[in-house]
Amino acid sequence: MKTQTLVYGLGESGVAATRALLDIGVTVLAADANDGKDLRDTAAALGAEISLAAGPEVLDGVDRVIVSPGVRPGDPVLRAAEREGVPVISEVALGLELLGDGVRVAAVTGTNGKTTVVDMLGRVLETAGVPHAVAGNSWRALTGCLDEVRAAGLLVLEVSSFHLHYMAEPGFEVAALLNARPDHMDWHASFEEYRRDKLRVFEGQGPEDLALVAADDPVGLDAAPDLSGEVLVVGEGETAVRDGRLYLSGNDLARADELSFGGTHNYSNALFAAAAAERLGVSIPEIRDGLLAYRLKAHRMEVVAEVGGVAYVDDSKATNPAAVAAALGGLDRQVVLILGGSEKHTDFAEILPHLGGCRAVLCQGEAGPRIAGFLEDRGHGDLVERLADLRAAVVRAAHLARPGDAVLLSPGCASFDQFAGYAERGEEFARLVRGLVEERGVVRR
Repeated sequence: MKTQTLVYGLGESGVAATRALLDIGVTVLAADANDGKDLRDTAAALGAEISLAAGPEVLDGVDRVIVSPGVRPGDPVLRAAEREGVPVISEVALGLELLGDGVRVAAVTGTNGKTTVVDMLGRVLETAGVPHAVAGNSWRALTGCLDEVRAAGLLVLEVSSFHLHYMAEPGFEVAALLNARPDHMDWHASFEEYRRDKLRVFEGQGPEDLALVAADDPVGLDAAPDLSGEVLVVGEGETAVRDGRLYLSGNDLARADELSFGGTHNYSNALFAAAAAERLGVSIPEIRDGLLAYRLKAHRMEVVAEVGGVAYVDDSKATNPAAVAAALGGLDRQVVLILGGSEKHTDFAEILPHLGGCRAVLCQGEAGPRIAGFLEDRGHGDLVERLADLRAAVVRAAHLARPGDAVLLSPGCASFDQFAGYAERGEEFARLVRGLVEERGVVRR
């Protein structure tokens, strides 16, 4: 008889899920496909039965699998679970199950902008004095903060396609799909699968719940007529940006130039956050105050320095082409663009309409040669240069940029060819730029 729960993948999510299950008396087998000193140290501290370098045999005696987001569906253990009919759910799905029905949940997903919208919504709620907790994807594992979420009574949840792939009928009070563009094709079998996973954010909603989609997102718009919740299309009608002002349900929220952030994509992000906050009971004046107080998180269109009249902009969080297109569309100056990083085999066609504003496109890192070849084949060879790595790209960009230009690190790729994550990449970009500041003695921000 199967009586054991398998937690598969011992990163932050897996460790939190294991502890949460042990706390309620569930028999847990914690496993990982890898082995090594760090994993063994982690395992030793858990107090559960452990299996490292695990394969499909780990499913023996298991009644269900809790999977960490970094584990791909093609993993041998998950494939075996599917063949054997063993249910698989994500760590976030487990967290929602353990919370039960007593907590309100606003969930945000999208290829780009979800961390920013969650952050904005959190700031609006904080400014309004509304108790809440934030968890998920870029934040903290949901299963690691269940008591805090219960005490707050309101959860703002960032969910990725990895979480949603193994989640059914979540029934969120507020569900937002910001956009769906080709991304994570190294994880998903196809864009169609990725699209289906993103749309799971709306599953289980009733007519009293709110479904938010974007006017410029074909995936959300196509799905909108079939959604069960009340649908609000952000970016059209009474919730949109018009004549330099942000409107929510016909109410004048703020002038765009009053906000500390710019870019049409960020104004859309603000409207998503505002619409969610309104449904959660925040007044229009409180929403306005929260947005006026908001500052973007690091590595998102962050000007790290001005060197010789050139703005150096860290958009390291842009790890897919759609984010690069949004960044280019939000700048009103000539750009020396730094692209590239670890390979995800994504299509960069989305940036082509924006290259007219580029002085040069510097392709670096593991994916650099492929991106450069693609841009050359599409007729942009006069802009393209190949560089070995980020350091070489920054040095070259400094030579190419002219006063009034922006050097934009918006890689469109993950960072793992050279760095541990996008934050480390952005910090290295800023460090390299600081070297220019010290060398040339000009203004740093």
